Amino acid sequence: MWSIRAFLNTDTPVLAKLWGLHHASIHSLAACPVHIWDTCVLSKPFFNANELILAIDHLNNPVGFAHFGFVGNRDLQGQSRDHAAIHRICVSPGPGEDAIAAMLLSHADSQLKSLGAKSCSALGGGDRSGFYLGIADGDNLMGLFANDFKTQRWLTDAGYVPVRPTECWELDLSVFRPPMDRMQIQARRTCTIGRMLDEDYDHWWTSTVLGHCEQTRFHLMIKSPPALAGIVSYWYPDPSIVGLDSSVVRMVLSDLPETDEAQEQYTYLLAESLRQLQQERKRIVRIVASADQQRIVTLLHRLGFRSMEHGLLFEKAYDSGVSAFG
Repeated sequence: MWSIRAFLNTDTPVLAKLWGLHHASIHSLAACPVHIWDTCVLSKPFFNANELILAIDHLNNPVGFAHFGFVGNRDLQGQSRDHAAIHRICVSPGPGEDAIAAMLLSHADSQLKSLGAKSCSALGGGDRSGFYLGIADGDNLMGLFANDFKTQRWLTDAGYVPVRPTECWELDLSVFRPPMDRMQIQARRTCTIGRMLDEDYDHWWTSTVLGHCEQTRFHLMIKSPPALAGIVSYWYPDPSIVGLDSSVVRMVLSDLPETDEAQEQYTYLLAESLRQLQQERKRIVRIVASADQQRIVTLLHRLGFRSMEHGLLFEKAYDSGVSAFG
């Protein structure tokens, strides 16, 4: 009844249409029109047309697609050859949608196994995702929204299991006030904050994944003796890309320090960087964290972040005992 074929260069209008139909059916406002497909997805140097497959009905009409492939390696220095992800799956709503989704996922699993993948996550690869950052629900960092029961059913039927709860935290910069107490005053006396705009990315993977975005980084420096004590990065879509909101900024934290004094200094780094974003008239700052990262959650609460959305990251092990998140 249906067949599978790989992506063709003329397919972008169809992909945009299928995306819209599917996301409307799960009550999502996420959009991916043709120009965003061209600018932010198909332009990635690691995009492979054979890893974007379409389901075709008996009238030769596309009725669904699945995009899959390898994610970043653990240190985000390049692309993994062991761990993969279902980046996105969209099916036109209708009586046969479950069967179409099952066929697409089965084909993706078979192809990934043949390429040597040992596990596959969905949707996306958490902080190792390579596509749809700033575009898909939860920036493709959260897995599935907890209320997306349809896609959860498709993944469960295909043998995927939930492995990590995720949470999207959000700060409204219009009401942000930096925390101020004796410890924060002391941190301000002993530290300085530096900023680098349009700096080189740390490595090839980040530069390509965020190629459609702008990034800025803030450094925390101890005055005496001079030492780098912390880094926080932010990214947001290029303002020239129509349809992506560059006033919504995403935060990327480095490893949190252990001592109380160092934690206060790091809090000062975050508060000062958020204040500068506020002055630049950015509206919202978001960060995705795992629900079990209690130290990060405590820090976000202190800065005024609120939990806005819950998600689930799914995974399927092709090689017994192998997990991308273990």
